[in-house]
Formats: sequence, C-alpha cells, structure tokens
Amino acid sequence: MKGQDIKRRISGVKETVKITKAMQMIAVSKIYKTQQKFENSRKFLSEVENSIRLLMTSAFYNHPYFDNRKGDRTAYIVISGDKGFCGDYNSLILDTALKDMQDKNVVKIFAVGKTASDFFKKKGMNVSSSYIHLLQNPMFFDAQIISNDMLKIFVEEKIDNLYLVFTETYSLSVQRVAVRKILPLDYVQQDNVTPILNKDKDISSLLSQYVWAKILYALNSASLAINYKTMLTMQQATSNGYDMIKQLQLDYNHKRQENITTELLDIATSQQGKRI
Repeated sequence: MKGQDIKRRISGVKETVKITKAMQMIAVSKIYKTQQKFENSRKFLSEVENSIRLLMTSAFYNHPYFDNRKGDRTAYIVISGDKGFCGDYNSLILDTALKDMQDKNVVKIFAVGKTASDFFKKKGMNVSSSYIHLLQNPMFFDAQIISNDMLKIFVEEKIDNLYLVFTETYSLSVQRVAVRKILPLDYVQQDNVTPILNKDKDISSLLSQYVWAKILYALNSASLAINYKTMLTMQQATSNGYDMIKQLQLDYNHKRQENITTELLDIATSQQGKRI
C-alpha cells in the first residue's frame, strides 16, 4: 500500500472512530435513564403481583384469562432491537426463540423490534404484527397496546398459549434471555380466600393490568440490556479503531522511511556516477 493510500485509510478510520465514540457516549447517557425506568417497572410489577395474588385462585376458574385449553396453537412475543449495533443481543434472542419454537405449533409471532420482524419474515414464519422503535423509550401505553392485542386474540380463542421472549436484566453485567408464559394465567394456591372476592366480581381490568405490567417490565429490561450492549460494542469498536490507527501510522512511518532511504540511495548512486 502506498503512503498516500495509508494516509487516506488513517483519515477514514479516524472518521469511523468519531462515530463509534459518539454512539458510545449516547448509549452511556441513556443507561441512567433506562435503568431508572427499569427499576420503576420492576417495582410496579412486584406491586401488581402482590395485589393480584388474591385473584389467582380457583374461585375464578371460569374467567377466560385462566382458560387452559386442550389446543396447542402457540403465539410468541419476541423482543429484539431495531438495529444491529448491540453486539450479540439480537442473535441470542432470536436463537433462543427459534429453539423454543421447534416443538410447538406456532401460529402467530408478534415481533418487537425490526430485527425480529425481518428475521422471522425471512424464515417464512407468520409475523402477525410488528412493534417498531419501542425500546428507544418504552412507555406505559406501548405495553398497554401490546397487552390489549394479546388478550383480545386469546379471548377470541385464536391462540391457546402465549410466550414472551426477552432479555431479563439482573444487573448491568448479568443478563439472560428468558422465555416466560404470559397466557393463560396460572392459579396460585391460597391458604385463605378473602370474602370480598368471589366469582361474581369482574376482575378483567385487574388481570389485564397484570399482563400489561409483565410486558412493560420486559420492554424496560430489554431497553436497558440493549443500551448496555451498545455501549460495550461501541467501546470495543472505538478501541479497535485506535489500535488500527496506531498500526497504520507505524506502517506509514515505515513506508515514509523506506522512501527517504531509497531517495538517499538514489542521490548517493547518482553522485558516485558523476565522480566516475
């Protein structure tokens, strides 16, 4: 490679490093905000679970959300990223989802994120709905929209089971892909049943809030995981860029020194010829 080509390559790598550095700083700035939202959604889910526990009894066996059908029509919500700058996040999610689907009769897939939507469409699988750009800033109504859609198709008996695939965040450095059953809801064994709750009470809104809280938690957990993975990926890309610039600079200096040495030899040879 000529010296000028090396200089152009160095300039190009420097521009790329500027971009990766900027993306790294953006991800860092988002982490605090997404971490706060994740903690709030986790607390919210915990409170809803504690409150809803008294409703998860056989006293409400006839409620449609508890309907354990004999059918095997299964649907999945798969939460991926919209872009590919988050390391192995998307591949881990999609590989886990695909593996879990192998022994099930999958009739519907609900993709959260463009990556999941494109992936399953290329596989020729039925992507019923796509929810794009939610993980940039998950909101309550985003989770509510997804929750309402899922409850509607379940009550209309278009599916028999619903699973959620997402990245569960235990801490910034500890994240695992989780597969959770969302519908039908499971009963919880109770020692005592409160007298104010009975089968004549309409508990649909309370149970739907429980499903909504689960999806909100999953969205915020995934959002935090993606920002953290993006930060690490861009940090590594920036470091690799600096290493490449350093190596290219050494190559350029070596090439320049070679050219200088060659020129000096040419001059010396020329002067020697004149003397002869």
